[in-house]
Formats: sequence, structure tokens, C-alpha cells
Amino acid sequence: MRLLRLVFIGVFMFANTCMVFAQDNYEIRHINFHGNKTLDKQFLLDAMSLKEVSFLEKVMTKQERSLYNQEMVNLDMQRLKHTYQSEGFLNVKVNLEPLTINEKRQTVTLNIEIKEEKPVLVDTITFQFDKGKTDFNTDSLVKRLHRKLLLKKGQRFRDEDLNSDITHIENALKSLGRAYVSVDYNLNLKLKALKTDIDYSIHSGPKSFVGETQISGNKHVSEAFIRKQLKYKKGQVYNQSLLDKTRQSLYQLQLFRVVSVLPQTNPETQKNPIDVKINLDEAPRMTTRFGAGYGTEDKFRAFLDLNYHGFLGGARRINLYLKHSALVPYSASLRWIQPQLFGIMNSSIELNPFVTSNHEPGYKTRTYGINLPLTYQFNSWLNSSLMYYLEDVQQTVEQGDPEFLNRESNKFLYNKSGILLSTIFNNSNPKFSPERGVNLSVGLKVNGYMFGGDFSYTRLWGDFRTYQKIGGVVVAARLMAGGISSADTSGFIPVEDRFYAGGSNSVRGWNRAELGPKRASGSPLGGKSVLEGNLELRYKLFWRLSGVVFLDAGNVWLHSFDFHLNKLAYATGGGLRLDTPIGPVRFDLGFPIYNQKKSPQFFISVGQAF
Repeated sequence: MRLLRLVFIGVFMFANTCMVFAQDNYEIRHINFHGNKTLDKQFLLDAMSLKEVSFLEKVMTKQERSLYNQEMVNLDMQRLKHTYQSEGFLNVKVNLEPLTINEKRQTVTLNIEIKEEKPVLVDTITFQFDKGKTDFNTDSLVKRLHRKLLLKKGQRFRDEDLNSDITHIENALKSLGRAYVSVDYNLNLKLKALKTDIDYSIHSGPKSFVGETQISGNKHVSEAFIRKQLKYKKGQVYNQSLLDKTRQSLYQLQLFRVVSVLPQTNPETQKNPIDVKINLDEAPRMTTRFGAGYGTEDKFRAFLDLNYHGFLGGARRINLYLKHSALVPYSASLRWIQPQLFGIMNSSIELNPFVTSNHEPGYKTRTYGINLPLTYQFNSWLNSSLMYYLEDVQQTVEQGDPEFLNRESNKFLYNKSGILLSTIFNNSNPKFSPERGVNLSVGLKVNGYMFGGDFSYTRLWGDFRTYQKIGGVVVAARLMAGGISSADTSGFIPVEDRFYAGGSNSVRGWNRAELGPKRASGSPLGGKSVLEGNLELRYKLFWRLSGVVFLDAGNVWLHSFDFHLNKLAYATGGGLRLDTPIGPVRFDLGFPIYNQKKSPQFFISVGQAF
């Protein structure tokens, strides 16, 4: 019996060995994971050298195939284990299950089982400073550090977060004059409890001061002008944050393609004071952009964007923007931009005369005007703008329009004057196709009243968008609402300031502006209240192609701040996104639901719907 057992085991091992070798050089078609509750599939695939290549990717993109190789698979199993351990899962188990093999197509599917087990959590965090060598309040500093650290008590330990926290501690000390600070750490790992203490040992180094500043790379921009942008002075206590603000200030002027502000530190000699070297690469003084394309709503469109930097010296810019489409037959805008108004960083003021013609489904207008916006950028996420505007508008009146009875001319002329206050908070990213974050914009427009103009009204609106990636799917949601209140007895609101719904960026079961009140002719009248909501599930297919499914809802009502949830229009559908350098090219097909209207709508556009 023992001999038979040994023979059976030998045959089994030989068969499996032959099977393994038989799969070498087979294409890896799919890689499947199960048990990965914390880390999503794409995150794990990025850690592997072997990649899955679908049939469509192979045919359409000519992407290089990953071929099965036992040695490479074993290395990838180790990479996956290391990846999980760096994410705090020390006891993770990664197992390769039996292969799914297609002998006819000579393809292999890898099936990988993940047993995450419980992660290591952070327990206590302590800071130890050089004894007798600090002239700053360590207790106050520790409180500030605790608020900013990524790793906190009770959270999962991650190597990446630890490295980020060390950098943050170093920067905090560098902003207190300690240019030669170094931070060590010790992990007190308690395996049974799956917890770890983090003990930071901070060697602050000597107090440092700023020395000379050398500037190189500037050709047209004067050195005197550059020195006005410096946020630090020779002889003051070294502060890394002021060097960072100097770099940001110079870069925001849009005069330079590259800006580096480098402290000339020497850790070996701990040189003090510390000189600063600013290296610049000037941007071209004249830049030109031209684009053309097609969309189902604006048909053929084209634009020309000309910029001249350093106008009349300094950082002033002149911008000329020309545009044509079916919706905007012509538009010309000239902007004179003065950044850093009164020396205030992150601020700008503009003088913007323009002329534009709009041919929307519900109206046709020609507008001459001038805008005077004042903008302030609080940080990379938040900015606000206060703009005064003055406009002369000519509306082409539709025959039989009840708002303009007994008019001898089909031209209606009026003036507008007022202010527009808008604020945008946007920490969503990536830029063109966000996968995480929030985008919130609110606006208030006050026309007439003390500012003059032919009509007095207030327009208020808000647009909230949020993005969250769950596994391989991005959940994107949007809610927009607005209302207009008139102070005139006529209650008239200019057509271009009314709300409209329906279209490629609205409720996609209806054409542009097709929802809401209508004139007797059937053309969109627009309204004083709007409510829209959108929900999209976005998922990558292959190569640069993604798919979406969506649900849209919304409507427009005639009266001010008058919303009827039982009268919302709904649409559902799906679409494709093709990633390009200028953003995703979008194809959407929307179907009205809960409505007698049955015809679907097809849209081609550039950029996500929201």
C-alpha cells in the first residue's frame, strides 16, 4: 500500500509539473481576485508585472501580451504580499488557485485568493526632541502635528502614510528655522494585539538664517521685478514655507514654464546663513491655441486663443479669444489681466470688453458688454470672484411671442448692469475625469437696482458634484438648483438669464432646453426655477475606452423658487468615453422614462457630463 501511495503521489506531481510547463507562453487573458475587501483590483494589478489583456485590447490597441511564466507568477505573488503588508496587513496570505485554461486559444486566467486577515492599527504616537536644543514651544508644535498627521490612533498603519508624516514633520520644523532637521522613527510592534506604537525622534539642528538670493534664467523679465515677488528677506530666520510661497507666486504669474526655489543647504557642514538659488525658464511671450470639433448640440465649432505675456512690462497679460459654433455664431473677447492686485498674492483683476451672438433653442441675442472681475484664489481648491458687468443686449423676438404683443419691430433692446458673485470649491481629481472629491459652485447675480439697467432681479444657483471610486467603478453624482426673483411689476427676466433643462449636460432624454415651459410655437420659454439631479456609474472597459450608465432627473418651472418634485422628468441610458489629451470624447444615448415621450436622444460632446 505504501508503495502504491508513493507511485500515485509521484504520478500526480509529474502530471501537475507537466501541466505547469504546458502553460508557459500561453497568453494571460484575465487576472481574477477574490477576498480582496480593502484593496481594489486595479490597485493590485498595478503592483504586478503580469497584466491581463482582453481580446479587444489585443486587437484594437496592439498592446503587448503578458505570457504565462511560473517564475514571473511566483514573483508577482510576492509583490502582492509585499503590497498588502505595506498597507498594514502583515498576516496576509496570497494563494494562486488552479488556472482556468483555454487550450484552443492558448490562454490562461489567473485566479488569486487573498486572505487579508486583520490589519495592524496605530496605537500611541510620541515625539522626542533634542534635549536643551529647542527654543520653540514643543507642546504647541506637537498639538499642531497631531492634527495634521495622516496616521492617527486607531487607524490602519500604512508605509506611505508614515513617509508622508515624516515629510510633514520635517517641513513643520523647516518653517521654524530648522533647515537641517532630521526625523527618525521607531515602531514598537505588538503582534498579538496587532497594534504598533510610533515613536518619532526629531533632531532639529541649529537655527538657520537666509543668506543671498541668486536668480538665473530670466531673459525678458527684470530681476528687480522678480525680487519683488520674494516672500522672504536676507537675514531673517529660515522658513521653508516662505520659499514655497515664493515659488508659487512666481509660477502663478504665468511668465515662467519652470520655477525652482532651492535652498543651498549642506548637511555635512550645516552652512549658515543659507543662500537661495532661483532657477527660471521663461514661457514664450506669445502663445496660440486653435481647436475645432463637432458636437450634436453646437455642430461644427472652432476657437482661437491668443495670449501675450508681459504686456507693458511686469506680469500683465492680454488675451484674445474668438469662438464659433451653431449655438454661438460669433464671440470675441479681449481680456487685460493684472495679477497680484496691490501686491496681494493669489489675486487678479481684469478688464474684459466682448461681443457675442447666441442662437439657443429658446432665443437669439446679440450682446456688447464689458466685465470687470476681481478674483482671489484662497488655495488650490477654493476661489471667489466678484464681477461688475455692463451689457447692451438685442433680442430677436419670435413672431407671436405673448411677452411682446403689438411690437412693430422684431428687435427688443435692453441694458443690463449689476454684479455677479461666485465661489467654487473643487478638490476633485483627476482633472478631466474625476474619480474622487467634491466640486461645489454657488453664484449670486444682482441685476439692476442701484446699478441701473432696465430690469431688477436676483438670480441664485448652486451646483454640487461628488465623485467616489468604489472598486473599479466611479460613482458620480450631481445636484443643481436655482431660482430667480424679480423686483419689477412686470416680472420680466431676460431670456439669457432664465433657466433651461434638457441636453447633453442636463436630463439626457430630452434635447437641449426641451424641458420646462414652452411658447405657443413650442420653443423653450425658460423659467425662474430649476432643479436637476444626475447619477452616473463610470467603469473602465479597456485601452482608453470607458463606459457609463446614468439616471437623470430635472425640470424647469415658470415661477420663482417654485419646485414640484412630482413633476420631475426622468431619463436613463448609457454611453462611452474615449480618453484624449483634451478630455474624454463622449457618446451618450438617453431614454425618457415615466413619460409619454418615447424617442431616445443621442449626444456627441467633449468632456464628462459633469
